[in-house]
Amino acid sequence: MWQINIRREQLDLDFLERRQNAGPASEIVQNPKSPIEISPESVDRVKVIVLGAPAVGKTSIIQQFVWNDFCENYVPTDRKHTYYPSVITNERLYEIKISDLPVIPYFPVNSYYEWTDYRYYGLRGATAYILVFDLSNVETFQYIKTLREQICESRNMANVPVLVVGNKEDLVLTAEESASSSGKAAITSGHDDKRRDIINLVKKHWKSGYVECSAKYNWKVVGVFKELMNMIDSIEIRDQSPMLDNIQDALDRNKCSVL
Repeated sequence: MWQINIRREQLDLDFLERRQNAGPASEIVQNPKSPIEISPESVDRVKVIVLGAPAVGKTSIIQQFVWNDFCENYVPTDRKHTYYPSVITNERLYEIKISDLPVIPYFPVNSYYEWTDYRYYGLRGATAYILVFDLSNVETFQYIKTLREQICESRNMANVPVLVVGNKEDLVLTAEESASSSGKAAITSGHDDKRRDIINLVKKHWKSGYVECSAKYNWKVVGVFKELMNMIDSIEIRDQSPMLDNIQDALDRNKCSVL
């Protein structure tokens, strides 16, 4: 079984996000003590699959989030790595199983192909997907575009959030600053157009979440997982609403009328 289990960490996403937004002088605390006391009964378990083309920074995003660490040397992911952080957000405790997988050539159309080609990956049973591409190489978006189409054709995605993440924002800013200082800002215009098209496609047509970050400098990495947990929360709230409405209707029908 190709799997590496990583030690558990507890992270307060609300706290970490405030620390990141406070400015560069603030240091991220690895295991901040949360003032929230949560009973074990309220723990929610979430299975997250992270997918993307080679060298887009999938592993770097995860390790920066879980360990606050970034490795300069690129090592291709050749087996399944599993991380188990516990996170607190919106006064709720979640146990997250994050699976970092090697690049897959296709998404299994059914359980048979998952068993034969991707045994133990858990691709079709994920609670949510994070699809990562490289902002400095927008061609890597085509891979997750194709993969998302296959996912949507292969399983019911009605209550399965998909978050698209553009990584390496630092390289895009560096290129823009360099072009601007040399008076060649037009060079980046084509790249910016593609970037806007991607954002428009993801948000308006896919109705998915979208976050840009830099794993190298830990820019908005916490925001990636905060956005994902908010998407999961929204689905749970939406699912509960019809049930509450039905209960209220039943109560209304059983009310006694005094004449």
